[in-house]
Amino acid sequence: MTDMKEMIRLSSIKKNYGDVKIIKDLNFTVYEGEFLTMLGPSGCGKTTTLRMIAGFEEPTSGEIMLNEKPVSNLPPYKRKINTVFQNYALFPHLTVAQNVGFGLKMAGVPKVKRGPQVEKMLKLVQLEGYGNRKLDQLSGGQKQRIAIARALINHPQVLLLDEPLSALDLKLRKQMQLELKRLQRKLGITFVYVTHDQEEALMMSDRIAVMNKGHLEQIADPRTLYEQPKTCFVANFIGESNIFYGKVSEITKTDTKVTIENGYLTLQSDKPVFEKQIVNIVIRPEKVKFSTTEVPGFHIPATVAEHYYAGNVNKSVLRLPNGMALKMTSAGDQKLPEIGKSGFVYWELADAILIKTTSDDVFKAVDNPDFSMVNQMGGD
Repeated sequence: MTDMKEMIRLSSIKKNYGDVKIIKDLNFTVYEGEFLTMLGPSGCGKTTTLRMIAGFEEPTSGEIMLNEKPVSNLPPYKRKINTVFQNYALFPHLTVAQNVGFGLKMAGVPKVKRGPQVEKMLKLVQLEGYGNRKLDQLSGGQKQRIAIARALINHPQVLLLDEPLSALDLKLRKQMQLELKRLQRKLGITFVYVTHDQEEALMMSDRIAVMNKGHLEQIADPRTLYEQPKTCFVANFIGESNIFYGKVSEITKTDTKVTIENGYLTLQSDKPVFEKQIVNIVIRPEKVKFSTTEVPGFHIPATVAEHYYAGNVNKSVLRLPNGMALKMTSAGDQKLPEIGKSGFVYWELADAILIKTTSDDVFKAVDNPDFSMVNQMGGD
């Protein structure tokens, strides 16, 4: 996306509250017309970052650029940025039209000119004819649309959305996800969206910035994040993962053998590794296969422990000799092996994701088969 115009740039942003470091040297760019999502667990710093972009918080150090101009010292009302909050932040004593037109009123737009703009915005969010209603006559989804319409009516350069759908029920949330994406595409406004819901982020975003403990783990489009995670945290947070810790034991012209506690597995020869290197191997549940006979290149014994029906898919748990629970997903109509059945785990060589590590814990895990970490799923 380097040929696109930069709308927001965060350079060396740090945010401390006393001695507590909330944001640690954050750097990324948001492009004009992009839908970028900041994704991460509670407390990772995503909302703090959003508030600094909006101007509600000041960075301890670093620079925030909006449309190639520094804004770190500008108050919120001098930035062409609007924010949609989780709790809507609507005025209960005003009608729908008065809420939507509030920003125009504050900007000094005459009432006679506000009316047509308000109606146009209500039509855009599919609430045409609701102008005279009170807020207590609206559903949660309708209130959220009003909050979005109010934020958009002043034509901001950037719309910030802080978990705006988290208070809605699942069905309504799904509808509003599609609605928000439709609006963003139609208007071409830059959206910066905050959520901890990975499915929501994958469905709506052009790119996702995955945050963890105040720093950026990886920023990329949804497919790249899922298929090529750079860290074990990203692999675990974006979808489900099985992670093996191992040591490269043999490299040939055709493949690479990795010894793990449960046996060994094989990688394609194009993976950039060297002998005795400690590595993480990530395999997605939908790529895992189970066979009653051993498959060349793999020696990972397993026993079928559980099956869970999840509509269009079945989710299975395969128990490895060290107690590790390996996740396997298969099509809902596929015949499943019987619980208690013993066999072997394998996958297509191209489906393995290699993540390098220098973690002391991983070295201990590989060198000491009794080390407890190899019995855990995820983390690095």
